[in-house]
Order: sequence, then structure tokens, then C-alpha cells
Amino acid sequence: MVRKPGKMYRNLAKKAYTRREYMGGVPGNKIVQFEMGNLSQEFPTEIDLIVEETCQIRHSALEASRISINRKLLKDVGRTNFHFKVRVFPHHVLRENKQATGAGADRVSEGMRLAFGKAVGTAARVESGQIIFTVYSTAQYLDKIKAAMRNGAHKLPTPSHLKVHTIKVSGRVVAAPKIAGDKIAAPVKVEAEVAVAEPAAKGAEAGKGGDHKGAHKGAEPAKAESAAKGGAKPAAKGAEPAKGADAKGGKSAPAKGGKK
Repeated sequence: MVRKPGKMYRNLAKKAYTRREYMGGVPGNKIVQFEMGNLSQEFPTEIDLIVEETCQIRHSALEASRISINRKLLKDVGRTNFHFKVRVFPHHVLRENKQATGAGADRVSEGMRLAFGKAVGTAARVESGQIIFTVYSTAQYLDKIKAAMRNGAHKLPTPSHLKVHTIKVSGRVVAAPKIAGDKIAAPVKVEAEVAVAEPAAKGAEAGKGGDHKGAHKGAEPAKAESAAKGGAKPAAKGAEPAKGADAKGGKSAPAKGGKK
């Protein structure tokens, strides 16, 4: 298949065509990875590649630029010293009305004007000032990262520029624990959390043991509590005279099966 120049698909001419559930035979995405390098560490310096024009970038151009930047970063910076991220995805499906080309094809290729066409690829629609690629690293590798991103920017169909900021690192432990000899040394923050949790667990076990021991001693109060839950008030010390008072009043409880 002869690949046509990128300028044929660079401009935003029509509405976005993204509903793939109604399409058949959409070519696969050529972008292999969207995040590369050291993904478990936080870096204080952020370098962004920002486009200057609103356009469409084909998935093949994004992949070519990604390969170029990643290869140079691996060579000059090292895999553990950066985190490279692709910030866009080729959602838009490109269509083309294929016609015969070559000698004597002018009579064959005369077809309907403005035909709908078939899917030939995908592209990412980007706005002016949008971030395409981001690299997180430290300040000592800044010049090498800039050179790598400028090298990859030549494969994009729009002019671009770089922007550098310093971001605040949270300090949380994300990396895997280091292996010291045969034992695994856990991070400091994890050990602190375990130390706080152990006394609480001991206290809970002691509470359970105390409740178990006191169950036999406090059997009578437990019965009183169960009676209170059933709705009957616990009898006071003068309960018997109170019953007698009810009897003197002349009001007696009706017998079972009797008339009220």
C-alpha cells in the first residue's frame, strides 16, 4: 500500500468520526506503548512537548515520534531516570475513497464526488497549545531530554515547543522494597504503620479476653439486661407491696378465657 503524504489528513475539515461500533475494518493502532521508563518513582521536573497549531496527527506519526524520543532517552538518560508518557490517543478514523491510479486509469477512476470512503487509519485531533508528550525526570538530565524531544518533534506535522516546570513530589513510597541479604527491608513508612497497628491489635485481644472471663462472673446482670431488652422493667426492692396495692385497688387481671 502506498502511503500518502501527511498533509492530506493534517487539516480538520469535517466532524470527528469516532463511533467504531458502527464501523467495520478499522486498522489497528500502531502506538505500542503509552508509558515508558521508570513508572514506580516520582520525579520533580516535568518537560512537555506542546503543539502550536490545531491539526490531526496520524497514529503512524505519533509512533515514529515516540520511538525516536524513547530510543534517545534510553541511550542518554537511562531507563531508571525518566518517565515518558504519550498524552494523546488517535480516536478519529480517517476515510478514503480509493480510486485506480496509473496510466489509462482516468476512465476507470471517475466515480461519485465526495464519496463516503472506507477507513484507512486513525489520527489524534489536537488543539493549539495541547500537550502531546511529557517526560518526568530530574534537573541534571534536562539538556539531554530537551534534545531527545526536539528530535522526535520533527516527525510531527505541526510546529511545537518545549515547556519545563518543577512539580511538587508527594514523598510517598512507591518503589518496590529493597532486598538486603536474605531478608526484605520494608520502607520506613510501612514499618511505622505496622508499629502503630500492633498495640491496637493487642488491646483488642485483651478486651476479648476480659469479656470472656467476666462472662461467668456477671451472669446475673446479663439476665437483667436481657429482660430489659424484652420490654419488662426490672423489679425494684418494693415490688411485692406494689402488687398488693394493685390488689387492694380492686383491679385484677382478667383470667384466661374469661370475660372482661
